[in-house]
Amino acid sequence: MKPTTAISRRLIIYLGITLPLLWILTAIISAVAVMHEINEAGDTQMSQLAQRLLHTPINLNSSQYPALPSIPKPQRGLIDVKESGYAIWYKGKRINADETGQSIPYQPDYQGFINRGYWWQSHAWRIFYLNSPQQQLKVAVSFSMHERLQTVLRTVWSQLAVSILALPLLLCLIAWSVRRGTQPLQALAQTLYHREPHSITPLSNIVPAEILPIINALNDLFQRIEQFRARELRFTADAAHELRSPLAALKVQTEVLALTSLNDAQQQRVRSIEHSIDRTTRLVDQLLTLSRLDPLTELPHTEAVNWTDITNDAIESVSLLSRERQCRILRQFNTDAAAVLPICGDHTLLTILIRNLLDNAIRYSPEHSIINLTLNTNSISITNPCNDIASENLKRLRERFFRPAGQESSGSGLGLSIVDGIAQLHWLQMELDIVKIKKYKNETINFQVKLQQKAS
Repeated sequence: MKPTTAISRRLIIYLGITLPLLWILTAIISAVAVMHEINEAGDTQMSQLAQRLLHTPINLNSSQYPALPSIPKPQRGLIDVKESGYAIWYKGKRINADETGQSIPYQPDYQGFINRGYWWQSHAWRIFYLNSPQQQLKVAVSFSMHERLQTVLRTVWSQLAVSILALPLLLCLIAWSVRRGTQPLQALAQTLYHREPHSITPLSNIVPAEILPIINALNDLFQRIEQFRARELRFTADAAHELRSPLAALKVQTEVLALTSLNDAQQQRVRSIEHSIDRTTRLVDQLLTLSRLDPLTELPHTEAVNWTDITNDAIESVSLLSRERQCRILRQFNTDAAAVLPICGDHTLLTILIRNLLDNAIRYSPEHSIINLTLNTNSISITNPCNDIASENLKRLRERFFRPAGQESSGSGLGLSIVDGIAQLHWLQMELDIVKIKKYKNETINFQVKLQQKAS
């Protein structure tokens, strides 16, 4: 299953998209509100101006239109006479108007506000008509709707421009805040990554409230896993102990039976039974070793390792099998025995480790083979002749109960798994390899197990 986008990245993307959209929506709402206020203020000013014009004395016989007096540019400010205008009619005849007001149409029966054009058009105008029937006067005041729109846009844009300029800084702050907020998740991931596989120590619950349910669920899961593993180990140990006594009795009875007068076919069957009992006994011993090894997360005690004694004990424990297979074990120290890694460890476990490796090498080598046990300063290797092993099977040899197809030698499939577990307790790593050696025209295939110091 492909991993989804990181939470921090999604939060940054969502906030990076929604914030500009929210600003645009806010700008639109602000523009509508500002436009309403400007229209209200503008309409009020137009109404007041029309009333003043209506009550201002006017020379009815004048045919001259007023113009703005000449004002020096520095004192003119932002006056734009083209954005507003007025016109006055007497008995339907225009008697006064400024330059812009000359284009205001006459509406004899209309009084109030009227729009010419649409608000987004540059030539749109808003006009206010006011009548005085007693004086037979009509006044009209006009204002450019485009100018009102420009005022709104300038107001909103001045606010939006500041927001846009601040957007990169805001996004950086959001990214920093999101990453800061997700640091507890990253710390939890690192804790779980560096956690030992067999560790059942509860995770600390000094975390943000959002992560606490995950911590509680993980701690509960660790506890249930430990309970299940403890039941499984107890069952394995109990079953192995219970099987050892009947197997020992069967072994004795079979040896007694072999001493009686039996024909060749019966003797063959007895030897087959003995072989099966030996194989089952070895499996029980391996299961007992696993049941003691699995709960260990570290060595119960360590001492200075004497590799001469360890290898002597291991070689002696497989001497019977090596004589049966007519194999020779050659031990070679390429350094002082006290300098072989690890220098400190558990004598019993390391003896089991070497014994299992030698046992495997003898069982899966042709008869009359030579098993090489080589001890160096930084590695221990055991090499034995073997048949070629497919690469996919080589990778799985340390799995429990795995045995490649076509094996004739008896075995439980637990030996290398136990070796791997003991090696990890001693900070060693096990490497499996097929070594092809060419001598003259012949090529021999050797299986090599190498133990080296684990990289820190």
